[in-house]
This record gives sequence, C-alpha cells and structure tokens, in this order.
Amino acid sequence: MKPKVMKAFIAGCLCLLVIASCKKEEAAQSPSKGKAKTELAIVSYYVNGASGNDANAGTSTSTALKTIQAALNKTTEGVGATIYVVAGTYKERLWWPHSGASADEPITLTNYNDGVVILDGVNATNDAQAQMIAVSSRSHIRIDGIRIANNIRDFAAGIYIIGSGTDVEVSNCKIYNIGWTTDSTAVPSSSKNANPLVVVGSGADSYNEIFVGDNEIYSCNTGYSEGLTMAGNVENFLIEGNIVHHIRNIGIDMTGHYSWTGAPDNVNFARNGNVKYNIVHHCVSPVATNGGIYVDGGKWINVEGNTCYENLAGITVGCENNNYTADGINIRDNFIYNNKDAGIIFGSNAPNSKVINSSITNNTFFKNYTKGGWGGEISLQNTDEATIRNNIVQSNSNIVVIALSGYTSTNLHMDYNRYYSVSGSAATVTFDWAMTATTYGSLAAFVSATGQDVHSTYGIPSFVNSTLATLNLHLASGSAAVNAGDPAFVTGYQEFDIDKQTRVRNGRVDIGADETSF
Repeated sequence: MKPKVMKAFIAGCLCLLVIASCKKEEAAQSPSKGKAKTELAIVSYYVNGASGNDANAGTSTSTALKTIQAALNKTTEGVGATIYVVAGTYKERLWWPHSGASADEPITLTNYNDGVVILDGVNATNDAQAQMIAVSSRSHIRIDGIRIANNIRDFAAGIYIIGSGTDVEVSNCKIYNIGWTTDSTAVPSSSKNANPLVVVGSGADSYNEIFVGDNEIYSCNTGYSEGLTMAGNVENFLIEGNIVHHIRNIGIDMTGHYSWTGAPDNVNFARNGNVKYNIVHHCVSPVATNGGIYVDGGKWINVEGNTCYENLAGITVGCENNNYTADGINIRDNFIYNNKDAGIIFGSNAPNSKVINSSITNNTFFKNYTKGGWGGEISLQNTDEATIRNNIVQSNSNIVVIALSGYTSTNLHMDYNRYYSVSGSAATVTFDWAMTATTYGSLAAFVSATGQDVHSTYGIPSFVNSTLATLNLHLASGSAAVNAGDPAFVTGYQEFDIDKQTRVRNGRVDIGADETSF
C-alpha cells in the first residue's frame, strides 16, 4: 500500500475550518486553464508589508494595508475583489473568509506588478493553524503568483481547501519546504503527514471546477501524504502545466474511497478530471512504492502529455480500498523514463478490487526499472477490460511486461506496440505472466500463446537521442514507429501528442507519445 493522507490530519483541520454548505453545481467538462479575471471586481485592496497599516482603507497603494489577512477580512461574501500584495516576505497563516460573486467576479489574491511575494511559515501569525492558506467551502476564488514556504510541523499544509464549492483556481505559485520534519532522512510512520496543496471534498456536495496550473511544488517532506492531492468528493478538475519534484512520496494524486474525507460513499472519489502536460520527477517515498502520478480509486480521469522521470515508479493506477474500482482511467501520450521501478504499475492491489475499462495508449516507456532485478516497464495487477496499445516500450532489461503474481488481468487487449530490450533480440524479450506461472521468452511465443500483440513489432524505436544525459524521445526520421499505430485509432476528446500537436498526421497514428510530420 502507498502512503496516504490520514484521518487525523482531517480531524485537525476540521477543528480550524468551519464547514459551510454550498449549492452543488453540475459541470460537464473540466475547467479551462486561465489567469484570474479581475476586470469586473468591485473593489481592489493593496497590501504593503513594509509601509502599510492595517488601520488604512487599503483601497490604493498610498493607503495600503500591512497584512494580507487584513485585506482578506475586508472582502464581502458574494462580492468580487482583488488583493494586490507588494513584494516582500509575509509571516502570516491565512484564513479565507468569503466567496466571490461568480467566475467573472472572484476574490483574487495575487502579487502586485509581478513582485516576489513569499508567505513564510517561520514565526508566522495564527500559529494554531497548520495551514499557510486555509479555505473552507469557498467558491469563486483565485490564488495567483504567491510563494508559500517553510511550514514544518505535524500535518503542515501549504494551500488546504476542504468542504464543498465551485470555481477555484491556483496558478503560478511556488510551494516549497512544506513538511512534517526538516530531517530529509527521517522515515515516517503513518501518522506523519504534510500537504503542499490539497483539495478535499468532504461533504455530500462536491468541490468542482478546480484548476491547478503552472505551479511549481518542490522540496517537500510529505510523509504519508502527497505533493498535489485531489481527494474525496472532488469533480471536474484540470491539473495542467505544473512542475512537481523532489517530493518524498507521490507527486500528484487523485484518490477515492477513504473514509477520513467524510464524503458519502457514493461520491467519495475524485472524478471527471484531466492531468495534462505536467513534469513530475524525483518523487520517491522511503517507505512504499509510489508513482510520480497516481490515480487511486478515481473515475473518468485522463493522464496525458506528462513527462515523468526518476520517480520510484513513473505512473501508478490502482484502487487500494477493497471492494471498489478505479474506472475509466486513460494513460496516454506521456513520456515515462528512467524511473526506479516500473514505468507504469496498473491495477488494484486489493483482492476484491480492480481497475476497469481503462487504457494505456500512445505512451513512450524508456529504460525504467533502474533499480535492477526482475521487473519490467509495464506491471499489471487486478484489471478488467484494459487496453495497452500503440506504446513504445524500450526496457532497461529484457523484461517488457509483467502480469504480477497473485493478481488477474481479464479481458486484456494488447496490440500495435513497439518493443525493444537490452539484448537487442526479439528471441529474448520477456513477457512474464506470473499469475499463470508462465514466462514467454519472445514476442512470437507471447503472441502464439495469448493471442495478444498480433500486430506488435520488435526493434529499435529510433529516437532523436537515446543517451540519458541528452535524452530526446521524439521519433527520428525513418523510425519504424512512424505511421505504424493502430489504423483504426480514434483520437480521444481533446487529445494531442506530447507537444500538444495533432495526434494523427499523414493519415495514421504514430506509435508512442510523439506524433511526427514525416
């Protein structure tokens, strides 16, 4: 099992966050990426830590307030406002008191004239609060261009959003040095947690229309928690363009079916989301196998166009809670390379749970399982109706795919993949079907015995550069992967290649994450 945010953390936060009920809003799609809209805001407030005074009106730079909390307290429920913070270091732990009026009239916290604003937890005010920014059931809010740093304690958090609501954006922020301890070598117990950025849907009504984009989250000692988390009753979210790195556990996590969230069982899972074009690296737990990106019991989530490297595993998809499923998870168009464990671990590790109706398509897996030993690029656990198609799989050994012992993969569909292994020989590429105690020592033997991968091929994929120090996983001219994917391939909704280019060019999809114009 992988480390998780624990119930004790939620209980501690609920003591500080008074949950207000909000009307549920149904949304058909994830929110669109965008900067905070402030042109219709009713009023603007200014904060200057050096020259301001909280007795001021705060409505101009000459009458600036001294603290950010004073500006937040001047906002009014259901009225748009923008808080401009002048560059400086602010020793405050903030409580967000009000919702904005609408998506066009939100309450926005942002930096003034692109100055560097640091919200610093060392000797900060409101010390009883574990979170640097605490939000409870607020809607139509924006946090933009703020740096959040140096919050070290049990259950520390950077931005902590809990309850229910709609239309929340966190963009262009840097969140770092959030942790349960300063000791980078300490091994946590399950009660040691910290969350740099988390959204928890804790009620019967969801938190929805969430955008988290263009942030950097790094150097965080999260214990049994994660760098960026969507948990519980959260739906219609877009996580795009973030850089998440050097987290001592999972980088990005979408999770479900944990009772500590407080959400009703039928909606207690992250769903209807997109995780796109993020860069996730060096996310390694000291206590359990973790992925750079992880979907655990979520539903209807696309993980696409991401670059994942030097994590423990590249991407993981599972369902840790027994008697549940992860459903409709599509892993597509990603570069996944040089991770310590598998490029992807796919399937539930709980005995009565599965990952169902899901796919691994058009990804490029390159030299994962760097820790050595018996392991491959793709590791399967309990799955049903899984599709593995149009992937480049170049292994660090001769092992490319493993169906792990003790698990079952039913209704599996594998085809049009391009395999290559360290031996350079199709006669020694290995498919280990441990669940049936069978190892297929060649692609031909695997095809003959299973009927899978009938149109798949073995050979060098031919990248622009395959040396790790200068790696470029785009396809070289003349690559056998060009125009070699499934001729019946249909582009997914809003699906593009790793460079946000058209997914099918010249009439047929390429194998792997890169679509060339050759």
